[in-house]
Amino acid sequence: MHRFFITTLALIFALYGSPLAMATQPQPDNAAESTLVPHIALLLPLESPSFREAANVVREGFETAAMREQALPLTIRLYSTTDDPLDILVTYHQALTAGAVFVVGPLTRDGVSAIASSDHLEVPTLALNTVDNNIDLPSKLYLFGLQMETEASHIAKWALPGGKNHAIIISDDSSLSSRLQNAFIERWQSEHGKTAESFRYTEDPAKLQQFRSLTAGSNHLVFLALDAAKSRVLRTYLDPDVPVYATSQIFTGTDNYLLNHDLNGIQFMDMPWLLQPDHPAVMAYRHTGKTRNTDMERLYALGIDAFRLMTYLLQPQSQSVNEISFDGVTGSIRFLPPNQFVREPVAAQFDYGKVQLLDLQKDLIEHEGQ
Repeated sequence: MHRFFITTLALIFALYGSPLAMATQPQPDNAAESTLVPHIALLLPLESPSFREAANVVREGFETAAMREQALPLTIRLYSTTDDPLDILVTYHQALTAGAVFVVGPLTRDGVSAIASSDHLEVPTLALNTVDNNIDLPSKLYLFGLQMETEASHIAKWALPGGKNHAIIISDDSSLSSRLQNAFIERWQSEHGKTAESFRYTEDPAKLQQFRSLTAGSNHLVFLALDAAKSRVLRTYLDPDVPVYATSQIFTGTDNYLLNHDLNGIQFMDMPWLLQPDHPAVMAYRHTGKTRNTDMERLYALGIDAFRLMTYLLQPQSQSVNEISFDGVTGSIRFLPPNQFVREPVAAQFDYGKVQLLDLQKDLIEHEGQ
């Protein structure tokens, strides 16, 4: 039989608010088969060279929320996998055999697709990534993650009240950039009269100069499906009077003053965890330990909100899944049928090296009232 490794995080939630007991101990490979214990399974690719760091940060965020929250009296077991979909699927079913009543994970897109294609999804499962649109999802599988495609869709919705009818989208050759472009266009062109055209990013000085005349005008906006480095190169070649939007991938932290100055005027979206230190949920979970880059901080925040969302899903069905909604550290979280939990990030703008929050809700309300 395929060998797998399980570490038990004995996060025992005592009744009546007693302190949280924590212990970590290895179990033999056959422990899941020999001992049937109702528990929550946290399934992460800790044995993957590519995803080990990300998985550990998600685990740390999950543990932080577990120690902060009052939860159900259940043990949480940490199941360590590689990033191989077959290994993830086998470990998932080993967790069910060991008595898992709820599963959080997998973290990778391929892993989620493997679980989604399984015929034996017996317990509620909160996956931390998404799947291709053509996969029919089991009713007990819920999706939650940091997909930038959702951000791109939110940004298109945000840009609608601005009075511009044409969008110029600048992307590169990456698959992420392509997905961002498609998500933005789909939402943007769902509104009557909105048009869009796409252009490929280049570092050829002669071709970069063409973007200056290309973006000049008063009836359009620009959406950058690019990372921070490419956006900084391109920014000086864009008409300074044209609205420019981008996703969270252009934000690398508030301490990068000179780099952020090169992005002046660009509007973007990111999570409260990075932009709103005075947000109630952020203040509740704010850590003073490790210093991480923004990508790792986002994954840490994902771990926190994954735990919080899990507690909502584990509550007695006094409310339906459709009614679950709360302010998370990754954004305002709500259920989108049939199987997805989406997060609404907060809006901001680079202003001469600093980051200024914007009132997105006010803009949307004014647009809907027109």
